[in-house]
Amino acid sequence: MSTHPQTALIPYLRDELNEDERTRVADHLRGCAECRESAESLAALSAELARQMERMPVPRWMSYRAQLYRKLAARGQTAERRWWHPGLAWGSLATAGVAVAALILVLTIRSGPSTPSVDQLAVENEMAGADIGLLRNYPVVEHLELLEDYDVIEHLDELPPVAKQDDALRS
Repeated sequence: MSTHPQTALIPYLRDELNEDERTRVADHLRGCAECRESAESLAALSAELARQMERMPVPRWMSYRAQLYRKLAARGQTAERRWWHPGLAWGSLATAGVAVAALILVLTIRSGPSTPSVDQLAVENEMAGADIGLLRNYPVVEHLELLEDYDVIEHLDELPPVAKQDDALRS
């Protein structure tokens, strides 16, 4: 094996490799001292973990649950004795905030549309009297690429009117 079988060492030690892979890893371990040391270290670590797992006590879930229920019940009794509940206070504040926001929204909607400001009216009046020469030559604008030729766009109102298609077909 030209590369070190780092990921195959644990499956090799646990005898989880197929016969071809097992043979390749064994051949590599015979020729590579570094990988052989790693395999021996992993084998010792695995054996130590197995010994430690045997020493661990088996959890007694029934006694754990009973103890947990006692603690929760004691906590609930102390919470009932308190005259001030922070959860209730935060809930009340949140409800009050939502109520205020809803009231502001209702008052804003009921006031109706506001009248436009003087500046807005002036702009609208100016637009009403504006020269719309550009719109008269809309067929010319319609066929231009967007912002391709600034001079043409700037002097569109100076272009001659486009001949109607009926006139062009007759000629």
